[in-house]
Parts: sequence; C-alpha cells; structure tokens
Amino acid sequence: MKNIKHYNLILLAVFFSVIAGAVLFFSYNAYRSSIVVERDYRQSLGRLEQEIAELKAQLAAIQVRAENDSTHIIPKTGNAVTLKSADDPLVSQRAAVRRLEKIVESTGLEQLAANDNMDPTVFSEMYAEYADRRQTVLQQEQLLQINTELHKTDEDRYGPELMALYERARLRRRSDTDRQESDRAFAELLAKYPDAYATGMAIAERAMFSGFRRNTTEVEKYYGLLRQNENFLNVVTDRGVEAMPNIEYYLARQYLRQGNTDNALALVESLEKNYPDSRLFTGRFGSDRRWQPVSQVIPSLRQEAESLR
Repeated sequence: MKNIKHYNLILLAVFFSVIAGAVLFFSYNAYRSSIVVERDYRQSLGRLEQEIAELKAQLAAIQVRAENDSTHIIPKTGNAVTLKSADDPLVSQRAAVRRLEKIVESTGLEQLAANDNMDPTVFSEMYAEYADRRQTVLQQEQLLQINTELHKTDEDRYGPELMALYERARLRRRSDTDRQESDRAFAELLAKYPDAYATGMAIAERAMFSGFRRNTTEVEKYYGLLRQNENFLNVVTDRGVEAMPNIEYYLARQYLRQGNTDNALALVESLEKNYPDSRLFTGRFGSDRRWQPVSQVIPSLRQEAESLR
C-alpha cells in the first residue's frame, strides 16, 4: 500500500512538473512574441517619424526656393486658371501633404494613439501639425476653385482680350523695359476693365508684391484701389490667396510697428468682422506654421496694440 501511495506521489509530482514546464514554456514564448511585437511597432513608428521628417525637409526646401524666387507671389504660368505646373511650390506642397495622409492612414495613427507607450504630447503635436497642414491645403484648393470661377465669369463677360491684357499687366522678373510694359498694361486694365475680377487680382498681386518688399506706401495705395470696388473685397489671386484679409493683416502689423494703434485696431476689427474664416500668411517660408486662421491671430494683435497704449 505504501508503495502505491509513493508511486502516486511520484506521478503527481511529475504531472505538476510537466504542467509547470508547459506554463514556463508558453510564458517564455509569449514574452518572446511580445518582444517581437514591440520591436516591430517601434520600427513602424520609427519609419513614420523618418517619413514625416523627410516631408518636413522637402517642404522646407520648396518654401526656401519659393522665397528666393521674387515671383513666388505671382507665379509665371501660361494659364492662370489651371495652375497645373509640377514646379509650382503649392502643387508640390499638396502632393507632399497627400503623401503624408497616405502614411498616416497606412500606419494607423488612431492605433498609435491608443497605445499606452505612445507619448501623448508627441502624438498631439504630430496630429495637430498634420491636421493644420491638411486644412490649409484644402482651403487653398477651395480658393483656387473660386479663382477659376472668377476668371470664368470674366471670360463670359469680357472675352479673351481681358485675359491677354491681365497676363501682360502682371509683375514678373523682367527687365526695366518689361516692367514699363507691364505698368502700361496695368494702367490700361484699370481704364478698360475697372470692374473685372482680373483687375482686382492684378491690383492684389501688386499689393502683396510690395508687401514682401516692405513697401508699405505702395501696399496702402493698392489697398485703397481694392476698397473702392465691391467686386474686389473677396477677390482670390491665382495663388489661391484671399487678397483683402492678407493685405489688412500686413498693414495692421506695419501700423503696430509704427505705433499707429488706432489704424491697426481698425484693420483688426475689419478682419474679425469681414474675414473670420480666412487664413493669413503669418510666417516666412520655411517656418513651421506659415498660415494661421484669423481667429488665432486676432488675440495677439489686440494684445500687442494694448501694450503700445
């Protein structure tokens, strides 16, 4: 009887040893698998970060090239409506953002956000930048569509002669002789087609051209021309830029630098009232956030104005 009990105890011990070994074996395999999963996850995250860094570098290079080109406000295009040139910085930026969207979708940012090991600050900044860039591009696409429709309205009303004159009136990198011809065409455009949207676009381009050269007097002159005609209050340039809010923002900043708070605040109120959904060019090419909504810019302008009083 003792031998049977002893035998049973041995069997029981062997059984538990086998069970313990199996548990250890599967635990070890699970541990190894978790290491592999974590390694793959970190590699995927690393590739995502590398792709985003490359995109940022590409965008910065595009933006620097655009800044060095004096025609970055007024692109040299044969057709002001289609804007399909692959060399256009805006077209390249759109392509880069679409590429970023595909990367985000393929890697699954939502899954990354749900992971406990993901730094929420990093994710928040990455997603905010992605969303801001995407919103900017989408809005510019909408504005370019408006620009196309304005050109179509002009074509139906005035015919092809207007567009030919408009192209001659636009500022480009040319010789002094070409600049004189452009100025003559601009004067003819104002005289023959004072209400055409293309006339407003030409005025707006000259205003922004002067703004990038810090010629505030010229900007004020063109701003006055735009304000005289209701057709020009919401004109959109061939670059997909709303003219009036961006010109008003430039002048408001200049007035604040000059200590002219009353004129600056008048423009701030105009921005807040007439262009609350517009986006403003607030940074130099190559900076992280070149375009910001009016709603985000207004508080800082008011604060700066109050500090000068």
